[in-house]
Amino acid sequence: MSLPKPSQQMPPPKPSQPKPSQPKSAQQMPPPKSAQPSSLARPAQSTLSQSKPKSSSKLAARAPVPSPEGFMSTAAKISLADVALALRDEQLQARVVHYRADLATNAELDAVTAQVIADLQSLQAAARPSGSSRPVSADRAALEAELIQTLKEMLGRIFRRGKLATLIQRKLGEVAKRFARLFFESELAEKIRGSNDEMKMMRFADQALFLALNRSESVILAQLDSFQYVQPHVRQRAEEVYFAMVKNLRNEFLARTTPELNVLVKYLNEVLSRFFTEKLPPELGNLARDVVKEARLADANTSAGYKISSSSFGMFRQAFERGFLQRLVPYTEDEMLARVRPTAGQFRSETLRFVADPAIFSELCEVICDAVYDMLYNDGFLDLPSDWRARLSAAD
Repeated sequence: MSLPKPSQQMPPPKPSQPKPSQPKSAQQMPPPKSAQPSSLARPAQSTLSQSKPKSSSKLAARAPVPSPEGFMSTAAKISLADVALALRDEQLQARVVHYRADLATNAELDAVTAQVIADLQSLQAAARPSGSSRPVSADRAALEAELIQTLKEMLGRIFRRGKLATLIQRKLGEVAKRFARLFFESELAEKIRGSNDEMKMMRFADQALFLALNRSESVILAQLDSFQYVQPHVRQRAEEVYFAMVKNLRNEFLARTTPELNVLVKYLNEVLSRFFTEKLPPELGNLARDVVKEARLADANTSAGYKISSSSFGMFRQAFERGFLQRLVPYTEDEMLARVRPTAGQFRSETLRFVADPAIFSELCEVICDAVYDMLYNDGFLDLPSDWRARLSAAD
């Protein structure tokens, strides 16, 4: 089976020293745009500030890590999947809160919407058969079997044995971008990712200078404010020079880490391609059965027929993502660690810790599962909540 080529190469920031040679197939990932100030004016937040909730770091700190030799037990991998799911739930909840805070209520529009829903329910009730000769238990068993079979068939359209679907191939490009963003965030941090107190060893002069200047930002700007200036633009220019220095040091440092990232992205693309074309397809029947039974979809309102209603979406999402991650994480973690371990000297112990970061799997779950929900919705099998997409984009 031929694996898809990683997406088009993008050049990293230009370093001051020649970089080592890179694999031709490795995807070139530039530093994330979110780390680059849009202007040289004083930013509202520190360069290292994070947009995710603070509790996310607490969840990540509780996640299991590989041994120094690069191995994880089965129990540790299942625990890692649970933490990834908890991160996913936390991020969704944060978006819901953000969405509701920004939602403006219009009483007249609410009344119109309520009337439309009432009319639709009346039409559905009128079209519904008046009675059924089959026992309730038989109806439920038949409905459950139908839901399992339909879900299995629909998942089989995008998770096909031996061939990567175009939809998944596109989504792997998004996964690679998010993986790169997490990698750069990890590199720019002072502490080892997933740790509360383990400080990093400085490997490069520009890395140390960047962290020192970034840590002292408030002190330096306060010193600039304390000086007297002949002209106001001198003060502004001094601040611009400071932020330009920080930005250049950051880019110089990240350029040194890009070769390692390129190899990791190549490995991740290979592992996920195999997972979606070899590991997952034979499991679709079991996955569909587990999801339908755990979410108790056959017990939900079935007036619309053999489909998943919007009121059942929350339970369906939880069950589907749990089953997805419990299959994805152990396989992916084993394969990634197996590729990183033999390359003595190429990867650091910090890299072994990074590839076990639950945030990677949480982001991967979001990209792939949201695509699955859209597919099921477009095919008429799943009704999404009316505000689902608005909530997803509320925090973007």
